[in-house]
Amino acid sequence: MRSWPTRSKEAANLFNPAFCCAVLSATVSNYSQQDNLGMPFPLAFIVLPVILHKRTRNTLPYNTRTSLAAWLEEKPYARIQFYERAISLKPFVREAILFGVTNDWLVIESGRLKSKLADSKFKNFLQYMDGEARECVLRARLVGKWFAAAGSAETVLSLWEVNP
Repeated sequence: MRSWPTRSKEAANLFNPAFCCAVLSATVSNYSQQDNLGMPFPLAFIVLPVILHKRTRNTLPYNTRTSLAAWLEEKPYARIQFYERAISLKPFVREAILFGVTNDWLVIESGRLKSKLADSKFKNFLQYMDGEARECVLRARLVGKWFAAAGSAETVLSLWEVNP
């Protein structure tokens, strides 16, 4: 991981730990609405590759009526180079988790992530966002519910063809 002064402006903005943590926290929060134990830790590493990849994000359904499995069947290109994206974003996910834990946005309990931010905080947060950043957080909320409805962490990872 490059130090902040040596990162390009684009990388520093897109992979800003606060922004990545906001995306991750939105996913965790909505996952936890379906499963109060929290989101399994390994799933954190596939959130950013789904949300930050514009083509994938733009084709996500707008509700959870379409299952993850059915969507991936219809959109097999979403898995093309997904594993490589996940590996390349791994340091940024770690940085986002560290930011979240340090700033009381996230907590790790029994191998699961829980958001410490209330839903009202996300709504307030969204009021100050626009463009792609806002879209990323909104889509992350859907992904949280979607992953929770898809089954176990192993199932979700398998659907994305990622082996833990």
